[in-house]
Amino acid sequence: MWPFISQLLHLAGLFRQVGMKIRISLVHYLNSAPLGWAFLQGPLSDGFEVIPSSPADCADQLAEGEADIGLIPSIEYQRIPDLRIIPGISISSLDAVRSILLIRSKGTDRIRSVAMDTCSRTSVTLARILLEQKLEIHPEYVPHPPNPPEMLKRCDAAVVIGDPALLVNPEDYDTIDLAQEWVRWQARPFVCAVWACRSSVPASADLVSTFQKARDWGLKRRLEIAGVFGRSLNLPVPFLDDYLRNNIDYNLGRGHIEGLQAFHQMAARQNLIPGLRPLEFLESPPAA
Repeated sequence: MWPFISQLLHLAGLFRQVGMKIRISLVHYLNSAPLGWAFLQGPLSDGFEVIPSSPADCADQLAEGEADIGLIPSIEYQRIPDLRIIPGISISSLDAVRSILLIRSKGTDRIRSVAMDTCSRTSVTLARILLEQKLEIHPEYVPHPPNPPEMLKRCDAAVVIGDPALLVNPEDYDTIDLAQEWVRWQARPFVCAVWACRSSVPASADLVSTFQKARDWGLKRRLEIAGVFGRSLNLPVPFLDDYLRNNIDYNLGRGHIEGLQAFHQMAARQNLIPGLRPLEFLESPPAA
């Protein structure tokens, strides 16, 4: 067993001594699985309560105290007080991500209304920033469960994220990869999600190291993960394995942090967040 795991299990024991158990809210989409696989299927599966959730639900659970650590949409850091980020880890994109899409029916030119995936917090904010600040259009935004045909019955366009976006057939729709649009516009990575902790979680280098080791353990099992999700999504395993390896970046270096800060600043400019506060980490973030 890794020494880091032993140390984190010791932390879990301290929580149990005071009648608590470390609760981890984990996004149930494929792109999050490498970060949580050690907690779900590996050496960290004992001692922690894992709550599989949508990105929006992860944020709500952390905000309401139903989870101690959550893989939250990156915009929610600015909406939930007293959070600290576990450094070095994220779900990010360095170019096209394939799972943050703005879709339209073929032949639809104008965007007067957009159906917004109710599972999303970060991507719907990104869509508003791109539409209003880059394209200078101001459509109506309509919250809607992630169902592309139904969304496009109601609106001219739709934002779809995660596994439902992977199921979108690009031959059926005109699609825009919103993460790719951000990267081309800002020349910085787009950070979709981060691990964040409530103030009740003791700051610990052991905890940080263990989550980073858990990520590394999961990344070595991407093909295994793709096989599991290939069966549940009915999608080809090579397609999903390629997505995990080439479309999702799991780091949080200096460029990622600069991109996240720019995203937060633009959201503040449109009053999409209540305020703007600096990023706080459980320990110092990496220099590069």
